[in-house]
Amino acid sequence: MKDDLAVVDVRDEDFYGGHVKGAINLDSFQFSDDAAVDSLIDKQLAGKGRVVVHCMLSQQRGPRCANRLAARLQERGLAQPAVLVMAGGFQKFARLYGSNPDLVELDN
Repeated sequence: MKDDLAVVDVRDEDFYGGHVKGAINLDSFQFSDDAAVDSLIDKQLAGKGRVVVHCMLSQQRGPRCANRLAARLQERGLAQPAVLVMAGGFQKFARLYGSNPDLVELDN
């Protein structure tokens, strides 16, 4: 993963069935807690230019969490990182890249 890019996976226990290699897991329920979002921003997104947020399909949880993250960055007066949503979510990513161990990590 590029140094200026972070991937945030907002799935819960299904994260451990496979995920983007190097992804940060903060499940969607924690996005309602300012302290959890602030900790993500301060400890894991500092210095990043872009963050890609996703869930399984990126139709509900992923976009909702991306909006919450962007809003919290704005509330704190932070211009970076740019917040993006992964089109098609992990399901599409795994379909395209699931056999590449450099891109997908499986926890057994």
